[in-house]
Amino acid sequence: MPAIDPQFAIGVVLALLLAVATVLYDCHVAVQERLKRVPLMIFKVPAALGLSVACGLTAAIAFSFTDGKGATLIDSVLGLKQPNAILRGAIVGLTVLVLIRSKISSFKGAEIGGELIYNSGRTWVMQSLNKQWRAYKAKFNQINLPAAMAFQDYEARLLTELRDSLRTQNEDFRGFVESQIKNVIQSRPQTAFNANQLDWQTYYRTLTTLALDYSGPDMFEGWIQFKDPRKS
Repeated sequence: MPAIDPQFAIGVVLALLLAVATVLYDCHVAVQERLKRVPLMIFKVPAALGLSVACGLTAAIAFSFTDGKGATLIDSVLGLKQPNAILRGAIVGLTVLVLIRSKISSFKGAEIGGELIYNSGRTWVMQSLNKQWRAYKAKFNQINLPAAMAFQDYEARLLTELRDSLRTQNEDFRGFVESQIKNVIQSRPQTAFNANQLDWQTYYRTLTTLALDYSGPDMFEGWIQFKDPRKS
């Protein structure tokens, strides 16, 4: 059995790992554009890990078909003519999306090959992330509503901490969140506070969801009365 070239082995590993990182970042950008109100980390979503690993394996396999002379089909697609296997592996990993979206992964120029599969996978990632986030918010509200209803000045403290948590955000985003706060406050019940009334419970759920959407679960870390579903 012939010995494996150490540089080739490192190139394979680099192609795989950098492709995984590239795809996770691409999914993160897509989430930021389309699901702005989902603060969960992309690498915590099984669907994102599955897609990124699949693309990483694709990059590793593609790297194995390069020769460092620019003579193979993979080399020509990526414009490669890099004799150093380590550098070649890094380039293949970082440009895996170029490879997936290239003509060699499509059929007669139509988006029914690699591009379609990747875009479908990325949509699946966003759907999974959104579903996971909605389930988390529902669970958070379920286990913490009693504590919120018993919390003195809950509304004032929550809104103060929400605004404080957004100070590092740009002005446009803070202004948008402020408009959402005003919309929520307008739905505040006009009756005297009663923890047993459905309208007050709904209002407190809405406040909590607002904070989760724009600041995330970490905003409640210092609230000892509250429990994080992820840790329960």
